[in-house]
Amino acid sequence: MFDRVVQGTLETVLPDVLYHYTTWAGTEGIISSRQFWATSHDCTNDEAELVSADSIIVEVVKGLRANATKPTLTVLETFLENYTDSQVTRVIPVYLVCFSALRDDEEQWRKYADNGRGVCLGIRVVRETPPENSDTRAGIVKVDYSESSWRDHLRRSMGEVCALLNRATASPQNQQLGLSALYRIAAFASIMAKKQKWEVEQEFRHVTIVHLDADLEPREREAAGKKIRYLPVMVRAEGKRIAFAEIILGPNQNFEAATERLKKALEANGYTVGDMEYPKITASGLPPWDPS
Repeated sequence: MFDRVVQGTLETVLPDVLYHYTTWAGTEGIISSRQFWATSHDCTNDEAELVSADSIIVEVVKGLRANATKPTLTVLETFLENYTDSQVTRVIPVYLVCFSALRDDEEQWRKYADNGRGVCLGIRVVRETPPENSDTRAGIVKVDYSESSWRDHLRRSMGEVCALLNRATASPQNQQLGLSALYRIAAFASIMAKKQKWEVEQEFRHVTIVHLDADLEPREREAAGKKIRYLPVMVRAEGKRIAFAEIILGPNQNFEAATERLKKALEANGYTVGDMEYPKITASGLPPWDPS
């Protein structure tokens, strides 16, 4: 019953297509490897990554505690006593691939796609069995930018856990199950929450959580003089080609030359015109700007 409450916090309605803005090097790497690079949560460009909702989480649990009786009261107090050390960033490695609901968005062209000289990959959201990996768990969630929404979501889901605790036998096992559920709900809320200043990106994120006992070392790359840890992740099972709905070529490049470059990359990696994975190739509808 506790697991069902936790699973309910992860229900996400996905659009048919999600967009990923990247450079040409990123595009050719994604096409050839059929993988995306998932960045460690502490290596993203958001200094509040995975901690934006912390104060709201504590506020909600304190509110539930105010009217709680044992054994629920004991569980809530234990949560508060240990939350600083049990916050998701301190417990498990989390890696993120960022997608957007926005097609042909100027701000993301500028920030993530070589200032309009890169590529926007339109990825079909394919309803099929996801890749299996014994070392990780992965899924796609919609980012929530509203503090009031975080608060309502947490009150509802954590309140359901408290209601179950009130009905269950007051055994140590049931209390531990309830506490685990609260920590998982808090972790997923942290993963889905970002400050309102990022709302313009309309992000959906592919989240990879690494099991604590996994023998899995991240790779490293350099970016702007900083080491970035990442994991290559598959988005389709059995090494299938990525299902592209559309690939948009940035406004600050020659469309014909870029189209030929893209077609060669697709052909070299087994993409065939007419297949479900083969994209429509289009030019950005934005007027070009000086990218220098």
